[in-house]
Amino acid sequence: MRLSTSTNLLDKVFDDFGVISPERCLEIGLESGFNVFDFNFCDQGRPGRPVAQDNWYDSLVSFKKFADELGVTFSQTHLHMYDPNDPRITDHGWERELLQRSIVGTGILKADWAVTHPLHEFKENYSRQDYLKLNLDYYGPILEEADKLGFGLSFENMVQWDGTYEYACNGEDLAELVDAFKRSNAGVCWDFGHANISFCIKDQADELRLIGSRLKSTHIADNHGHADEHLAPFYGHVDWHRMMRTLKEIDYKGDFTYEIQGFSNPVPLEVRRTMTIHVADIGRYLIGVFKQ
Repeated sequence: MRLSTSTNLLDKVFDDFGVISPERCLEIGLESGFNVFDFNFCDQGRPGRPVAQDNWYDSLVSFKKFADELGVTFSQTHLHMYDPNDPRITDHGWERELLQRSIVGTGILKADWAVTHPLHEFKENYSRQDYLKLNLDYYGPILEEADKLGFGLSFENMVQWDGTYEYACNGEDLAELVDAFKRSNAGVCWDFGHANISFCIKDQADELRLIGSRLKSTHIADNHGHADEHLAPFYGHVDWHRMMRTLKEIDYKGDFTYEIQGFSNPVPLEVRRTMTIHVADIGRYLIGVFKQ
């Protein structure tokens, strides 16, 4: 298990995106103990950011060269979040373009996995099997393209906020989805913060055991059980010692990857490096628990 973090640990300060460039994110991360990263296309595709520019392809090629010169790698990415069934979306053409750029970009960065959200937008009278078919039809071609580019898709657990069924919030839905693809490049990303606030999750350890070898990547984040706060471990209510031992129990072979932008966003630029060192220390400690 390697220590890893999303680039969104550093690229936002309060409500301003891009205050720290992707290149500087890598430099600060490396200085603090991270040499493996998750490139977050959700943030880097926002207006004015590199992936939203006309020269996005050349920019990512140049960025990968910069990363290679630093000696850092990308274990995973987070694809642009786009659900074609979301009624709030007004420009589907641009959203599809950003998704495609994130797919091609994952290949450029040579990441092993790209985290993506299963299609889960509420649809009246849709059953679990209806959602399953919806995802198989939509993601089947994307998985084929990803395979050609050399990576897989990790389907992330969503959040069930109340007693209303929400697709892909538990291990059972995700395991069924991955198995139904019948492809070696389909897997699961477990977001511990999402699970900690999901109405349907009683015990994350049981969900991880159900997912088993399908688990390919993680989003490490904590919260207090009421909102997706994206805090560092031990700053919320997740039992991290138990979670790491469960990952060991199921023989998890992926990385320990932070998604804790809620913890870092309020931190002033002047102390970003010491904050990054702090969370790296926490990560190394928990990896040590995993290895015991």
